[in-house]
Amino acid sequence: MFQFLHPEVLWALTALLLPIIIHLFNFKRYKKIFFSNLKFLSNLSTENKKRSNLKKWIILLLRLLALACIIIAFAQPYISTEINKKSSQSESFSIYIDNSFSMNAETEQGIALDVAKNKAFQLINSFPKHSKIRIYSNQLSISSPSLNKEQAITKIQEISPSPVIAKLSDKLRTINIDKKEENVRVYIFSDFQKNQSDFKDIKIDSSARITLLPLSIQRTSNLVVDSCWFEKPFHQLNQAEELFVSIKNVSNTDFAKIPIKLSINKATKSEISFDIKKNSSKILKLKYYNREVGIHNGKIELDDYPISYDNSLFFSYYINKENNILSINQDGPNKYLNKLFTGSETFKLTNKSKAYLYNENTDAYQLIILNEIDKMESGFRHVLTKYIENGGRILLIPNEKIDESVNLFLKDIEAPILKETDTSAQKLAKIELNSEIYKNVFEKLKNNARLPDIFKHYKLGSSKNQFGEKLLQTKGNAPILTKIPYGNGQLYLFTTQLNPKWTNLITHPIIIPTLINLTRNSGKSASLYHQIGYPKAIKIKSNQKNKDQLHIVNNDLKIDFIPEQAKHFEKGIVLFPKEQITIAENYLISLNDSILNSCSYNYSRLESVPEYYSENEINDLIEDHLNKISISFPNKMKLSELYNEQSNGEQYWKLFVILCIFFIISETIIVKAKL
Repeated sequence: MFQFLHPEVLWALTALLLPIIIHLFNFKRYKKIFFSNLKFLSNLSTENKKRSNLKKWIILLLRLLALACIIIAFAQPYISTEINKKSSQSESFSIYIDNSFSMNAETEQGIALDVAKNKAFQLINSFPKHSKIRIYSNQLSISSPSLNKEQAITKIQEISPSPVIAKLSDKLRTINIDKKEENVRVYIFSDFQKNQSDFKDIKIDSSARITLLPLSIQRTSNLVVDSCWFEKPFHQLNQAEELFVSIKNVSNTDFAKIPIKLSINKATKSEISFDIKKNSSKILKLKYYNREVGIHNGKIELDDYPISYDNSLFFSYYINKENNILSINQDGPNKYLNKLFTGSETFKLTNKSKAYLYNENTDAYQLIILNEIDKMESGFRHVLTKYIENGGRILLIPNEKIDESVNLFLKDIEAPILKETDTSAQKLAKIELNSEIYKNVFEKLKNNARLPDIFKHYKLGSSKNQFGEKLLQTKGNAPILTKIPYGNGQLYLFTTQLNPKWTNLITHPIIIPTLINLTRNSGKSASLYHQIGYPKAIKIKSNQKNKDQLHIVNNDLKIDFIPEQAKHFEKGIVLFPKEQITIAENYLISLNDSILNSCSYNYSRLESVPEYYSENEINDLIEDHLNKISISFPNKMKLSELYNEQSNGEQYWKLFVILCIFFIISETIIVKAKL
């Protein structure tokens, strides 16, 4: 049954009496015309009079219907639904405006984000006077306060493009948690990009009613600098670097001779051109040399429009001036190791007894050598396990006698245990040339090459670790040096002592590249870059005092802030920038004006694929939630009318306007007709 938003307008139906009176009391004057003979007109006069009366009654009816329709249209008729009948006067509203970078794209009415904000203003103005409104956007992850209409409009005006990407299901979960009223209407303005709109994961609260308001984005081509990585995770002075860069073409267009540039510390290091087919990926290789120590801030860039936020990729790494090696000795330093590293500007060997390990900052060392340690207490094993888990490298040289505690440590890191000794003399025969410490050391190992002798070595037990690598083996396939990965680090296990009683390896030329490269390659590989919106802790080494605060700065952007920070149990500092970084760039970490390290941040590449759900696709995806989710199109309607239609049921005023026009046209046709 019809109900009316403005039933008082229906009093105007009394005006229908006016045309009735006009038709019943027609005071039209007649003009006399004299004829000589009326005999032949009598039948015609009777017939015309009947037709004229019928025409008058039809015209009267059409005028009454036209007038009635226009009055009913002004009264705004609607049919209320069961859901709307149950709505209470305490209804509240939540508006989510997707302000991710994809909303900077063009629509038929302008920039998508600007269109969404303007449509949201119209929607808010149609709400009841004392409405409670909550406003959400991608960067507002915390609880939203209830606002009045003026405050809500001001809040929306403040929304600007954000690098933060929010999954649709996560945002609805936040809105549901934030919801305190029973009857809530949720309005979502978005381009509904496929990478973000996870409709299948949406869980809808029983009292919420959701309206999707998609903005139609015009599809554009896009080239993406997707990611980068190094062939070697470590970096050394005068080292030849090979940087791999992944490029994606997410368009239906082929590109040719696109220039791409690599710069380190703002100096161009490499520049090449490439071709790429439509809807494909390509990996480029950029080569250069590390010519200085310290911080290396890198930037990869190309030119591509109109989507430009993913044209650049920032990364950073650090090259130590010297490689620090800590040798934990049982009885005293190994004279052969001391001789190898003494006088070197690149390597610094520190000898300590076992008791000093607890007071050492193990993160300061690229390599720890366990030199013939006979016993490993539980605390000692714990420090070493944490060190190797966090990316450190350990070289273990066994003792004359193996205690069970040493094998407990080996078991803890899933390495093979040391068993009984084998005193049969053997010759080293196999070198794993593809290993990172021997790569580029030998072009080819000759069959008659003179290799070291092994006089005595330990046999190894089995291991659960399937990724162990035998670097040096005898002719009898007995492992002499084995690499065992664990966590982010590695253990290098010698089965022989480095002294002449066990082997002449220590005086053989092969020991030099073995220990030098093992030390060079043992730098812990920190993340090249982080992703904005997905905060990760940054761990750095620092002698920070209690009152000192670490800063993250970028002088070009005039950014300087103090991130949340905490002491790390291994004498380091952990930084938590969270949402304080919103611009993709390279940043420096400073303490009292001294630069300690750097970190790099990039925008997420999730939005780099410009694919959006169509109207039909959205309807299919919400099919299971039709009673809770509806879809309207801002470009096809005035949002000032949307709330009235939803709150008052289906409206029919437009139908009555159309009927009024129909009746007026019908009347005009009949008036002009010759009857």
